[in-house]
Amino acid sequence: MPVSEIDSNLDTVGPYNRLSASQVNTYNSCKRMWFYEKVLKLKIKQIPVLYVGRAVEEAICRTFKESPSILLANASQDTLSKIPLDRDGKPSRAADITWPANRIIPLPDDKVPKSLEQLEAWAKKRMEAHLRTALMQARKDWERQERKSGDWSEINFDYCLEMCYNALKYHLKEVENCFSNIDDSILSNWRSGTREHWPAPDGYGYTINGRHPLAKQGKVTILEAWEIARPWFVEPEAGQFSMNAIHPNHWFQGEYDLVYRWNGSIKIVDIKASKGIGDRSGDYVEQLRMYAMLWWTTHNKKEVVSELEIWYLGADVIKPIANPTVSEMIEMENHLEGLWHEIKSQKSSIEKYPAKPSPVRGFSEGGVSIDAPSDEKRCDRCDWVSFCAGGQGLEYREPESNYQLPGMATETKPVKFNKLTVRFNICANIDAINYRENDSPEVKIIQDGFRATIDFRVSLTESGEPNYPSGLRKNDVIYLENVIISSNYKGELIIKIDPFAKILANPNEIDYPDSLLNFRARWDIVGKLAYKFSRSGIGKNGREWHRKGLVIFDNEQSIKVSGWTNDWGHQYEMAKEGDYVLLSNIELDAWADQLRGQVGRNSRLDIVSD
Repeated sequence: MPVSEIDSNLDTVGPYNRLSASQVNTYNSCKRMWFYEKVLKLKIKQIPVLYVGRAVEEAICRTFKESPSILLANASQDTLSKIPLDRDGKPSRAADITWPANRIIPLPDDKVPKSLEQLEAWAKKRMEAHLRTALMQARKDWERQERKSGDWSEINFDYCLEMCYNALKYHLKEVENCFSNIDDSILSNWRSGTREHWPAPDGYGYTINGRHPLAKQGKVTILEAWEIARPWFVEPEAGQFSMNAIHPNHWFQGEYDLVYRWNGSIKIVDIKASKGIGDRSGDYVEQLRMYAMLWWTTHNKKEVVSELEIWYLGADVIKPIANPTVSEMIEMENHLEGLWHEIKSQKSSIEKYPAKPSPVRGFSEGGVSIDAPSDEKRCDRCDWVSFCAGGQGLEYREPESNYQLPGMATETKPVKFNKLTVRFNICANIDAINYRENDSPEVKIIQDGFRATIDFRVSLTESGEPNYPSGLRKNDVIYLENVIISSNYKGELIIKIDPFAKILANPNEIDYPDSLLNFRARWDIVGKLAYKFSRSGIGKNGREWHRKGLVIFDNEQSIKVSGWTNDWGHQYEMAKEGDYVLLSNIELDAWADQLRGQVGRNSRLDIVSD
């Protein structure tokens, strides 16, 4: 199975603390880079190519999902969209739901492709339509990013489409192989409506009652081969990271691009919208080897992957990767589990991760290994070179505990990051509750005469469970665990429920001693500046809005602070990456394991050292 279904009650790691192939590769490239990106959660510059790759893959998968037996080449791109999803974003297994393809009558024989060439022509038209939509959405996503960099006008649609066509060409070879060599029992099972537990997305859902609607008689047809050879991939409409494969002990996860399995063997394909030139090609090889190990461990160590391939769509090259042996996978599993214990199961501090990157590797077009470039260092292309000790910066040092700021009569004493309190465990009564259809309820609580409103930012906890019990009523005693307290512009208390927080009807084995009065409205903090960012747009009232902010860090965590442009002082523009800045009188809250801050009219920023 390409997707793991785990019991959240047995998952002691949680989705936010697993290892992934990208984390492992980053760690092997540079331990300090891993610390910046995975512990401090600093966000790399968002260049267009990152979003183009996702758009290309989406266009490919949406085309593979469709069937020429039910869709004309000029059919709406949304015909198979709006599939039913469950609460955690997976395609729903509810038995009483009709899937999109079930509503469509198969096309008459004179309206469908008759040959591989006609099938290719149909698929190319579908790909072009899907790519246009995917690129438009990718551009919108890129433009919303605070750290966007580069120029979208440099994106060439024809080049992106050619990459899609290359993927189609590779896939049609699989279809042709299926058409020529399919086993009678495989064909018979498919025609009878037999489905995998996780079927390849095709708009029909998990089960088919009786004979497959697109099944024919006699020898397999080319259109049946298209259906049968379809690889598994992540349903394009599924929630982000909802369809991961997860190690049985929960410490590693991954998401396969394509899994071919129609003939009983397993081929995992990694799609790369690139030419395969440069150091990253080495990471892709290791990623696929880790995925082979993941498949093996999630199938009771009885099913070994047959083939591994990287599709370098920009170079029009398929690069086969040697399958790891069972002994190599055992060694890999043990090494990665040890790595998880070393870097994920305990609190990390910057001193443990030296700024000593590994040498840059050399690869030519198609991911062909060549001699490493002698004049290139990994730091040359690192987003953190300006403040990292391995690049142009200095090692992190503890800031001072007191500051005498200009114009201030008394000293400012910033609070260390690990002493900041934004989460609380509270026992309170429901003061009012209003249930809403298909949404979390409106809830107000009261504690010792003080009131607060609950703001549900999500409907599920990090483990995928509902974050409030059913049947809550006015005056019920409830237990709010790990919730965030903040205030709105009116000064009213708001209790935020994010993936780390929940409401219980009965207490867990922890104390709930906090009072609403424990909430502190303003804080003073000091940290090293990682980067600044800005965003702007048009509000619902038609007026322009502008916000900007920064991310600062200490030796263990970072804080993202933002605010309206007019609320930042003149020193904001003067501050440079690597400077130590003091932020006074700011509000704090959080999202998951990321602390967040908000500057207001009475906040100030001071550069305290460069």
